[in-house]
Amino acid sequence: MKLRERVGLTQRQVSVALDKKQSTISDWERGVTSPRLTLREVRNLARLYNCTLDDLVEAFEGVKPVHSENP
Repeated sequence: MKLRERVGLTQRQVSVALDKKQSTISDWERGVTSPRLTLREVRNLARLYNCTLDDLVEAFEGVKPVHSENP
């Protein structure tokens, strides 16, 4: 979320650029799911966020997963 907000994009804009559902972007940012991206999509996301691959990895590693209350 920090990378997206840094460049002034909405979840909707990212979802359109990557051809993903907005809920998918939200799930990534909340740690509900991890991104499953092709290399081309990773490149596009890095360009969209104007960041490095290292920045993307750090951003997604820093997201705390949402845990279900049921084990």
